[in-house]
Amino acid sequence: MVTLAEFAKLEKSPVNAGVIEEIITANDLMPLLQFKGFEGNAFLYNRESTLGAASTHAVGDTWSDTEPTYTQKTASLAIVGVQHPLDMFIKATRGSVNDQKAVLLKQMAKSLGRKLEQLIITGEPEATSTEFEGLDSLIRSETRMMAMDDGAVDGPGTAETELTIDRLDAMIDLVEGQVDSLVMNKTMRRKLTSLARASGSGVQLGQIDMFGRQVMTYNGIPVVINDFITNAEQYNDASTWTSSTATTIFALTHGEDKGGYTILHNGSVLTPEIQEIGIKETKNEELYRMVVYLQPIVFSSKMIAALGGIDSAA
Repeated sequence: MVTLAEFAKLEKSPVNAGVIEEIITANDLMPLLQFKGFEGNAFLYNRESTLGAASTHAVGDTWSDTEPTYTQKTASLAIVGVQHPLDMFIKATRGSVNDQKAVLLKQMAKSLGRKLEQLIITGEPEATSTEFEGLDSLIRSETRMMAMDDGAVDGPGTAETELTIDRLDAMIDLVEGQVDSLVMNKTMRRKLTSLARASGSGVQLGQIDMFGRQVMTYNGIPVVINDFITNAEQYNDASTWTSSTATTIFALTHGEDKGGYTILHNGSVLTPEIQEIGIKETKNEELYRMVVYLQPIVFSSKMIAALGGIDSAA
């Protein structure tokens, strides 16, 4: 008797074209980032240090000269890339459903994108010299992190402390310009929503359309979710945060025109450079590399702030 198993030998098993994405992390910050291209590998810019002193005068007074002073800042580009081989036999014989090179390049682009998203938050050149400076490191280096425990603008503090609306508002007020985004993880969004629901809080959370969907706002500021912000922040300070359940909320103004947070780059960063290295000498493989050159900066330190040491477990 003819069986289904026999007929199955004559049928090719169906294969779905493409690759099903499983490695997904929420990150709404990327579409808000502002970029500035330049030539060279290091960018120099001047920041105000002091202003010339203005004063009142009587008729016939002798006037004293005063002059402003500036601090020159330097930002050096970091190299971020990924490299993968592709077996030439697989490329030639296994392309009936998926173009193996196209699949490889797509996965490389995703890997590179995820690394950039991670480093924008966690990049720590003090710990790993090849990394560019992430938001956490940049804000602490500019002394713009308010401590949740005592409100001092001197880092994350010494004790993980429950989030309060008053402290969040005080941190937002550190930013002298328009705050374009409040960047936090989902844990802090839930905490903020819980505080807003509390009786007598007076907090109203709105919604606006961003990225083609509804995004929560706090006092008109978009709440931007980023899952690369950990609930176990170490703040590069093992003596204080040896077993941390702390997290951070960032307040950012974006773009050079506002003096805010900006991504410097040489060459294209939104479309990474693809380098086809060629055939390996010792293997039947073709080598591909994808790379970008960039460094985040803030033109004016007054355009960024953060609230650190927030207890994410409370």
